[in-house]
Amino acid sequence: MKQNLLQHALGLGALSALALVATSSGAQSEPPPDETKLGPFVVKSSDVNVHVTSLAILPSLSPDLEDVIVRGVVRRDMELSGMFRVIADDKAPPGLYSFDDPVDVDAWKKVGAEVIVKVSARKTKGDKIEVFGLAYFLNVGKEPVYEKKLVVDKKDVRETAHRITDALLGAITGTDGGFASHMIYSGKWGKNRRIFSMDSDGHDLKPRTSQDDTALAPVWSPNNTNFFYVLSKNYAPFKLYRDDKQVKLPFSGSIYSVAFDKDGSRMAIAVSEGLKSVIYVGKPDGSEMKPVSKMELATRPVFSPSGKLAWVGGGVGKRSTRRIYVDGKAISPPGFVASAPTFCDTEDGIRIVYSVEVGGDRRDLVMSDEKGHGIVRLTQNMGSNTYPACSPDGRLLAFFSTRKKQNGIYMMNLKRWKTIKVSTQYGESLQWGPLPPPKQSFASKPKPKKEAPKPEETPEAPKPEAPKPEANAKTPSAAK
Repeated sequence: MKQNLLQHALGLGALSALALVATSSGAQSEPPPDETKLGPFVVKSSDVNVHVTSLAILPSLSPDLEDVIVRGVVRRDMELSGMFRVIADDKAPPGLYSFDDPVDVDAWKKVGAEVIVKVSARKTKGDKIEVFGLAYFLNVGKEPVYEKKLVVDKKDVRETAHRITDALLGAITGTDGGFASHMIYSGKWGKNRRIFSMDSDGHDLKPRTSQDDTALAPVWSPNNTNFFYVLSKNYAPFKLYRDDKQVKLPFSGSIYSVAFDKDGSRMAIAVSEGLKSVIYVGKPDGSEMKPVSKMELATRPVFSPSGKLAWVGGGVGKRSTRRIYVDGKAISPPGFVASAPTFCDTEDGIRIVYSVEVGGDRRDLVMSDEKGHGIVRLTQNMGSNTYPACSPDGRLLAFFSTRKKQNGIYMMNLKRWKTIKVSTQYGESLQWGPLPPPKQSFASKPKPKKEAPKPEETPEAPKPEAPKPEANAKTPSAAK
């Protein structure tokens, strides 16, 4: 019993140890799958024949740490976005770069900048700082497309910088960014697993659960202020927890994973029932739970922004495999062991991304629409790539990868396919969610438009009086 639970805790965290062994042995006896079913490989290694907008971020000459942090965070976010060619600092033209100095638009235009961004911060009274963001998009004109000053707490400097980035992206592209967000995952800690969280750029990594327990499958709560996960103490069955408190559910078996829909009105959980696992859907308080899966093994539920429910499903036996199901219908290619689905609300519509086994210990990421149509391959011959998670704005995909023997978390732009390493951390069940809404608006206030000069007022011409009837004229009634 202990051995089975330990295998479960150290394995994929979703199926029983017996089922995992059966599935793996079956997969090994089968011939290698036909990888052409995974669709065309769309990721390119260069930007040949693709115009990439050049973006300049004004240098910082301030000795204030807050100024350095704000600029550094925004610059890193813009690099991670994969949307721009960020001009190197050593290309900056000579000039004045303090908080109040104006931007020399013409000088930056000469070094190739198409977008010019200025972000600065300075100390004010007490523990407050003033943060300033400014952006010019030269294709639009010489007037700023974004301009904002805020006073915030010093402790919120990094979060403020991420929110400035998101607002800048909104002003430049029409859609706000998703960097004011955080990631969460399960990672090794000795023989156990712990839950860790970090900012979207890999900063502020911290453990969220005890080193003495095995914690798996974390997800952010619908309001993004708490997190849920499953936890086993001393090899006991896995139970659902919210932060550090157990969530009471009407099930005696292990809880493998949990998911919430977009508005938090529905909860889905994967529950062990003997050698099977079943997906139940009900209310977030655990009431009115009803089974929705029919196969022998079903786990890792996840809701689409459209309300559809996906999960990993399969059977027990030598020839069994695992596929991705959406509302009960298989959408991943047959013959491949698929896992870890996630949904991305992209510029081109809702997409589902998941990993598939492609031989040996390698896994690749593929993407399609919610029905499995238009499948494309996102990784190939780049180590093992697992547990995808999409950014709140739908533009970026984060995932674990072993590419070039440099394990870590990588980030891919789903429009340009550019991939950047974010962190050296490696684990399972990566999730990405937005921070709670800010207390003040980061939107740029439009400058008041100058009113057109009013024309000189001229006196109205007098209206002609109605002609008076003649004294001897007959009325129509009198004429009859």
